[in-house]
Amino acid sequence: MKILFVGLDYYGYAAEICAAFRRLGHEIDFHPIEQGDLPSKVMKKAAASLYAGRRNRYHRSIAQASEGQAYDMVLFVQVHQVAPDTVRALRAMHPQARFVLYNWDSLSTHDYRPWLDLFDYAATFDPEDARSLGIGYLPLFATPAYFDIDRDRPKDFDLYFVGTVVTAHRFDALQRLQQFCDDRNLTTHLHMYCSPVGRLRLWRQGRSMPQLTGASVGFGDIIDLIERSRGTFDFANHRQAGYTMRLIENMCAERKIVTDNRRILDEPFYREDRFHVIDGYDFSGIPEFLHTPITSSLDTRAFSIDQWALHLANGGPAGLDRAS
Repeated sequence: MKILFVGLDYYGYAAEICAAFRRLGHEIDFHPIEQGDLPSKVMKKAAASLYAGRRNRYHRSIAQASEGQAYDMVLFVQVHQVAPDTVRALRAMHPQARFVLYNWDSLSTHDYRPWLDLFDYAATFDPEDARSLGIGYLPLFATPAYFDIDRDRPKDFDLYFVGTVVTAHRFDALQRLQQFCDDRNLTTHLHMYCSPVGRLRLWRQGRSMPQLTGASVGFGDIIDLIERSRGTFDFANHRQAGYTMRLIENMCAERKIVTDNRRILDEPFYREDRFHVIDGYDFSGIPEFLHTPITSSLDTRAFSIDQWALHLANGGPAGLDRAS
């Protein structure tokens, strides 16, 4: 099968998605949904209306370049950045292709409902959105590296966190967690990425921590942290029912997970020695949880990126259930 893939080039995941489809025997051409050059980045921040026009022209150029290619599938991972007319033009150019949409943001973050009628199959990582919209439910994935980590390395940290801080809600949770761990001699490593504008906004609200940084962390550094940590802290930036990439990756790496997502208590893969659900800022159960060894077994192969790609290639469930 020949695939045209348009999606967010986010932390190297686009390359991993392409590799997964190729392992399944498919040919795939990728185009970032956002331009990554410096003029585009500056324009996006400083001149939103001009940037929108530039982005629309870029999307039309992707469509025009695809004309004459015998694509069997056109895959979008996110689509709200693309004008519906551009998607319609793509459909007209590729009437033989199956159009597939995957959303790894919830409706509360990006409303993609106006685009759904343009796709033959759509799925989301958020089970509540899937149920309300009548589309497929497909959780996020872990790439091969998370299944292959060194599980026997000495542990330097009890809990680690790597992620962006774009809301005061997440900042407050991380600040309180840090204080709790300090009081109980639990070791932490927090890498809290925040843009300069975001840091200024938090500072004006009286919120500041040394762990707030504008520096990104490399993939190899994340793997290193996982190998050196007993567990991770999972606290979503936005209200959502879907599981974060962090939760899926650490579950597949057999790391303990402290999360605020209570939905996990009802999952068939829930194990009390692997997941600890907090209620608000009640961290009192964390020390005992972290010092209790993992003794349960758990088959996480259904959450591999290859199974995720197979689901989308098939246009429906491939070992994973729709929302119920």
